[in-house]
Amino acid sequence: MWNFIAQPGIATASVDFTSEFSLLALGLLSLLALSAGLIAFAATRQHMSQKTEIVAGPASVPTDYRDAA
Repeated sequence: MWNFIAQPGIATASVDFTSEFSLLALGLLSLLALSAGLIAFAATRQHMSQKTEIVAGPASVPTDYRDAA
């Protein structure tokens, strides 16, 4: 609610947007929750679609340090 200080010669105005803003806030919070849910769903779906690959250990190659130098 907006209130202006009453002074002599100035009209006092009071505006109440509480009911209008509550509907707007509800809509914005719903949109935020919907988008967060869709992002989480897409991330979970992406994670589940990747297959786990077995990584082989390092090959045992004989190292000749004289060739490396």
